[in-house]
Amino acid sequence: MDLGMAGRVAVVTGASRGIGRAVAALLAAEGAHLVVNARSPQGLDRVLSELPGAVAVAGDVVDPRTTDRLLEAAADGGGPHVVVNNAGGESGHRPLADLDDGAWERAYRLNVVSAVRLAVGAAEVMRRSRGGRIVNVASYTARAPEPFCGPYAAAKAALVNATRTLSRTYGPEGVCVNCVLPGLTSTEGTMAGLAAARTATGRPTADLVETMLRRAPNDAGRMGSAAEVAAAVVFLCSEPASWITGAALAVDGGTIRTIP
Repeated sequence: MDLGMAGRVAVVTGASRGIGRAVAALLAAEGAHLVVNARSPQGLDRVLSELPGAVAVAGDVVDPRTTDRLLEAAADGGGPHVVVNNAGGESGHRPLADLDDGAWERAYRLNVVSAVRLAVGAAEVMRRSRGGRIVNVASYTARAPEPFCGPYAAAKAALVNATRTLSRTYGPEGVCVNCVLPGLTSTEGTMAGLAAARTATGRPTADLVETMLRRAPNDAGRMGSAAEVAAAVVFLCSEPASWITGAALAVDGGTIRTIP
């Protein structure tokens, strides 16, 4: 299938590792011109070595100046035509009683405000040519929250809601806005967390993974890969996905068991 990505300018945030890195690689393989972002210049250097021709913009997406630089870099290539908001995260697993107001505010700024800011800036460009794709990377916890990631799960739920608002706003002008909800995925961050837990508890990695899957079971009975999530993201960025907008696609092996 021709995904119609050749020559399109695609912005990917959080692109130095994990899902973002896999998305950038797959978009590049489809012929897109990449503008990649991460906080770490060193991490972006690795991406640039793998994706010759990509443009790197290092910086924290919470800072509006980073948004401006991403849009300027995309405009230099005639875009953006595609935006993947993958940057996000949480500040450790902590019970609700240990959280202050700042933890909730930081989660919202990182996972919602920064993504919406970039999406609106890009959509205002895309609407002029009556076409574009925006994909926000949320989480299965938006629909199945966990007790120890309250701010993160609530922020991702807000991102799902904001995605629908963006679609209602820009969909009539040819801009498709969707989000994906990954489940437990094997990424560098996940594996680093497992390594730390292994050191702290002395338990083997396989046992720790089994515990995680018991806490958040899925129908497939395993963790997903970054490449599997990236495949769904890139399809939503494609020309064949032109009648999909406002959707929240679970890419989670069947973790979310409620009917939307």
